[in-house]
Amino acid sequence: MTRENWTSSIGFILASAGSAIGLGNIWKFPYMAGENGGGTFVLVYVLCVAFIGLPVMCGEMLIGRHTRRNVINAMGKIERLSGQPRVRFVLSVLSAGMAVAFATMHAWLPVALALFGVWAFARRGFAALGWVCTAVALAILSYYAVVGGWIVDYIWRSVSGTLAPAAAEGAAVTEVAEAAGTVFSGYVANPWRVLVGFLVFMALTGVVLLGGIQKGIERMSKVLMPALFVLLLVVIARSVTLPGAGEGIRFLLMPTAEAFTPKVVLMALGQVFFSLSLGMAITVTYGSYLHKEHNILRAAGWVGVLDTLAALLAGLAIFPAVFAVGLEPSEGPGLIFGALPAVFDAMWLGPLWATCFFVMLLIAAVTSSVALLECGATVFIERWRRGHKRGSRRHAVAVGFALCTLLGLLAVFSTAGWGGCEAAGKAAALCMGELAHDSWFNLLDNFASNWCLPFTALCITLLVGWAWGSRRAAPELLAADEAGTFPAWLPRLWGFLIRWVSPVGIILVFLYVSGFLGA
Repeated sequence: MTRENWTSSIGFILASAGSAIGLGNIWKFPYMAGENGGGTFVLVYVLCVAFIGLPVMCGEMLIGRHTRRNVINAMGKIERLSGQPRVRFVLSVLSAGMAVAFATMHAWLPVALALFGVWAFARRGFAALGWVCTAVALAILSYYAVVGGWIVDYIWRSVSGTLAPAAAEGAAVTEVAEAAGTVFSGYVANPWRVLVGFLVFMALTGVVLLGGIQKGIERMSKVLMPALFVLLLVVIARSVTLPGAGEGIRFLLMPTAEAFTPKVVLMALGQVFFSLSLGMAITVTYGSYLHKEHNILRAAGWVGVLDTLAALLAGLAIFPAVFAVGLEPSEGPGLIFGALPAVFDAMWLGPLWATCFFVMLLIAAVTSSVALLECGATVFIERWRRGHKRGSRRHAVAVGFALCTLLGLLAVFSTAGWGGCEAAGKAAALCMGELAHDSWFNLLDNFASNWCLPFTALCITLLVGWAWGSRRAAPELLAADEAGTFPAWLPRLWGFLIRWVSPVGIILVFLYVSGFLGA
């Protein structure tokens, strides 16, 4: 069974952009911007993408394309090429540091995992880190698909005209928004209805992956990514033409000095990791299917531009409408499912605009969920061999689907709290200490996004920038650039960023989320 490749650079760019453009851009970015100063958050976010996110993304692409293997074998091979066996000691020290941080929060299960990591990194090195990246990707998909299920349900509500709750004639938009928030809370408290949307979303993800790289992921990306931007533009066209929309545009695009705080910087930096899908093994996996003649700098640049553009367009689709109807931009995670139904209800042809918006959101979610599941599927295909034959894609997708679905059931039945599974809630409080949250959904989101992703991203910067060496890796950035499009100093700048700037930024995020750095 030969290894598949992307058929074209545009296919790889659209697939990689699809993996990055997801709920982090359309759902999380707008409410993060709303809570953290609007234009100030956007400016800091763009700078973090350019100087911290893109260097790490290029490093992950380099690992994948140079080795053309799954993330576990790829990281192991790069470590062997580095010729620096003592780099494993650094990984073990970092894992021990994580154990100490978790111990201060009485999170005993993460302490045990971190101590096991000390041994695993000392014995297997970066191959063990590949296993961590794969596990994190599948864990994120397990609760990510729950939000995908919410979107499926809200598409049905939009089509059927039941998105906004019935309100008295002449009711204020704020009253409709409050009622919509109550409806959403009641919806997530009904695990059986949430389960239906969750299973539909997981099924969509699995069906795409069964088609493989070219006929599944690449074909889907070439259709859905342009459709995503078209739908964004359609919703924006309606949003910015509402009376009073200008205030929302200014809020999103105009930075203010008083909103600039250390917390905004750290929140924006943390959002970069989630939004660009760094540390999840996605870019390593997608890069492993990339031909040598495709230029990594160009591909990473386009992915970064498209990802950031999608986030900004999502803000332009949401904030002008929110301000136009007099709602607050700092609604938090409920902005999409609470406030927006009231916004659409106040529009002419509201159900049509709502349907366009939630279909757009579903496209973004599916392109990312496919990438998350592909990380695990590639590992299962290439490491579960029978003799000299690789495992089948059908079996690999089935295993990944089953693992994510089973783990996702905890998120489904605890989204509204631990009331539906009290035993699991008590176990979480005992094992996770201060990391425990009011639900498995929030617990896993916090642990994966705020702890695991920065840790794996930091280790990748050390592998590429220090172990492999930015000088040895940098020439590959200019491969397939016969026309000399990129200046010769650009790889040197990338080497400086991935060796110094990116690790320092990641460490600051660690110190912030662990409480050692006040902001």
